[in-house]
Amino acid sequence: MSKRNLSIFGIILVFAVIIIAVLWNLYRHQSFNAEKTLDSVPANTALVLRINSVNGFINTLRKKADYRSELKAFESLASVYNVISFVDTSALFSSAPVRNLLKAPVYISFQKIGKTNIELSYHFALQNQAHQNEIRSWINNHQTGKRNYTGFTIYQIPLPHSSDETVYATVQNGVLTVSTSSLMVEASIRQQQTDHSLRNNREFSSLNKTTSSGATGSLFINFSQIPSFSEPFFASNSRQYADFLGKLSSWGALDIHLKEDGMALNGFLSASGNASSPFISLFDGIEPQRSTLSQVLPSDTRLFLGYNYANDIRFIENLKKYILNSEDSNEFETANQSFNNTTGKHFVDAFFGNIAGEFAMAFTNYNTSNPKEGRFLVFKTKGQAITLPALKQMQEYFGISTTPVSTYNVDNSISFPIYRGFPDKLPRLTLEYLFPDAPLQFFSFYRNYLVFADSPKSLESFLYNNVLKRTLESHPYFSSFTENFAYEENLFFFAEIPHLYSYISQYLNADIFHPTKEQNKILFNFYGAGFQLSHNSGLNYVTAFANYAPHRDKEPRTIWQSRLDSMVSMKPALVENHYTSEKEIMVQDKANNLYLINNMGRILWKRPLDGPILSEIFQIDYYENTKLQYLFNTEEKLYLLDRNGNHVARYPYTLPTKATNGLAVFDYNNNRNYRVFLALNDRKIYLFDKTGARIPGWNIPQTEGIVTQPVQFFRTSGKDFIVFSDQYRNYIMDRRGNHRVIPDKSFIRNEHSPFYLEYPDSEKSALVTTTTDGSLGRIMLPSGRTNIHPETKVDGNNHYFTIIQENNPKYVLVTPEQLKIFNSTLQPIVNKTLEYPVNVIADIYQFSSTDHKIGLVSTENSKIYLYNSDGSLYQGFPLKGTTRFSIGFLKSSAYRFNLITGGENNYLYNYRVE
Repeated sequence: MSKRNLSIFGIILVFAVIIIAVLWNLYRHQSFNAEKTLDSVPANTALVLRINSVNGFINTLRKKADYRSELKAFESLASVYNVISFVDTSALFSSAPVRNLLKAPVYISFQKIGKTNIELSYHFALQNQAHQNEIRSWINNHQTGKRNYTGFTIYQIPLPHSSDETVYATVQNGVLTVSTSSLMVEASIRQQQTDHSLRNNREFSSLNKTTSSGATGSLFINFSQIPSFSEPFFASNSRQYADFLGKLSSWGALDIHLKEDGMALNGFLSASGNASSPFISLFDGIEPQRSTLSQVLPSDTRLFLGYNYANDIRFIENLKKYILNSEDSNEFETANQSFNNTTGKHFVDAFFGNIAGEFAMAFTNYNTSNPKEGRFLVFKTKGQAITLPALKQMQEYFGISTTPVSTYNVDNSISFPIYRGFPDKLPRLTLEYLFPDAPLQFFSFYRNYLVFADSPKSLESFLYNNVLKRTLESHPYFSSFTENFAYEENLFFFAEIPHLYSYISQYLNADIFHPTKEQNKILFNFYGAGFQLSHNSGLNYVTAFANYAPHRDKEPRTIWQSRLDSMVSMKPALVENHYTSEKEIMVQDKANNLYLINNMGRILWKRPLDGPILSEIFQIDYYENTKLQYLFNTEEKLYLLDRNGNHVARYPYTLPTKATNGLAVFDYNNNRNYRVFLALNDRKIYLFDKTGARIPGWNIPQTEGIVTQPVQFFRTSGKDFIVFSDQYRNYIMDRRGNHRVIPDKSFIRNEHSPFYLEYPDSEKSALVTTTTDGSLGRIMLPSGRTNIHPETKVDGNNHYFTIIQENNPKYVLVTPEQLKIFNSTLQPIVNKTLEYPVNVIADIYQFSSTDHKIGLVSTENSKIYLYNSDGSLYQGFPLKGTTRFSIGFLKSSAYRFNLITGGENNYLYNYRVE
């Protein structure tokens, strides 16, 4: 070969080497298709979880999830944290090839092996051929055994942190598969050797395209495999629930979002691959709509499943088709044919033709001794007038009496008839396609809602809660919880997480589900779990959410709670019903509505006023016929209402100028010749009679400043004293408005402290109050000799003063931080630092001649406190409450006191006090 030809050959050889080197390098670094990882996931798997980034998942769960410590109390979840800790700290993940696995998506397959074992396999996407070679090399250096399985090598690798734990792995085709079960690795290998994988499954692929790489991960559900997969989790007699899960849909894909206060899932369900009619076909062609069920479901509802549909006719047709295509439809069809022959109607048409697109099954507080108590089936109807006759026709067909079995009387004015329900085969079979074990024994109506329950007692509870407006709509946490879902829906499932196990434990395998006391306690740090389905434009959109709420308050244990339009704004007044001589409650809310509420908690009437009530609510006998009316004032007006909430005579009376205090009413001689005192901002004290006319004999005293406290009346040693103060001085007048006593020493009364008469009808008679600094001011009657006692002085100028007993009194001073009590010689006997700052106004309650108690309220923590006169907290307190409270007997037959106070979320609370 000539030198020239040799040179040309050398050049060609060099270029060839370069090209081969380049191609080899490209081959080694050519990226694998991450989606090919799906080829290694067994197509018959029940659940597939894709973590988009292991590192991202670990960081989110470790740093952002506030509930991570609680989850560690559960063994299965604690193992997740152990893996995370292992990944974070193990030298295994310090090498670059292994560390790079954590950057790419990983698919986790869940399958049942044998009868009861649930195993997982992890399928990691490798970056390129070089990465695959590095992983294979690393495995070869760490494996303790390997074997060939249909052309693939399965390696056995000991875990560094354990002497007896091993994992099995295979690496091929750009995928690393790892599992603690060699059977799972074999299943993955067999899958890779077939032509049919999840990646080319049309339904799976379609759903996969809807998932987001920005989510923490995605969960894929193969519903056809769910019955077998979930069977170990159910009790032996509850297999039908595992079967039902398999009929929900064919495939589902849900994105997972881990949040600080919970976990959210959203995505789609598909039905196209299911040969039989899936459950979600009930909503085919039906638009979702807004639910109204929270307006009637009791606020103590712990679990409910609700249906919602905008097209009544289409839903009925879908339900009939769903039943017909079900495997167990023969029994229904036989019973329905008999009904049809007699009535000329399909039972589904006859019953659901009266339903207005919404119904639910709900469970309230669980009763261990009677699990069926507190179960309800609620239907929104097209009207009670239409629905009740239709139900009576069905009763006649089933041979059931159409007359009510009982009547629930809430009080003398409102009652509900209760009817025998439909425990027959056909209604039961129909509703079992929608609910398990539906309660159908008895029914009643609340407005246009039809309610079924297992007993009249359960129905009464439902009706009473609605009368008091104590429903889920007003629940402090349910409303904010539902903000995580769409406005409209076709189906909604809700459960309070701490109570869920009580309802479903009988259906679960006790060998697997047996929470400890500590775990049950931890569950109370979580509030709700919800699942929502909405069908729109042929798609079934799903949202699921569970939230963490560790600091939520427990429900107060009240006799009843009655809901107002807004928060209670005043101390509830116990007023007399002149017909029954029992007590009712009058209260105003922050929207300036005045309510009269009977002793069962029912609102008798509501009347809007022009402003907040400044005075107490006084009852007077205006017509002198033993019937009582309610007298009070706002800043602008005097009001007198009868017991029906109507204005009396010339009232409301518009004042000539604004009132600066609450009116005071005195009946000097108990002859119903009422005297009404009121201070206006012209610095004058006016006196009116019961008609609102001014009393001509009153001299209308002019004050130096503004009077903000109500005028007071005292009588001692046969003399009357009219007492009031402004910010400059104190006034003690006679009944004509002339000065009766002029104190020989001037002091400024504390703006919150009333005057009290001590030692009446004796030579020690005196008016006592406190000065602005808390010193006790004492004005002797009738001499006017005045003494200031600094022994009671307090820090700051915000305090309240009251006394216990007129003779041998105890003096009570309250500051936001302290409760102080002094004896009659001004020696301190109580000096208590309060746990939370309180409103300084205190109320004294007399349980007996020698048993006095002090009531305080803290708006900072929404609690009310009742202290004994020795400064100790009364048993059972504090209680939830937001306003000053009244204590008394609501019913004449009662032997326990009722305590009435304002509560959160617009409620009025009625507690029982021993």
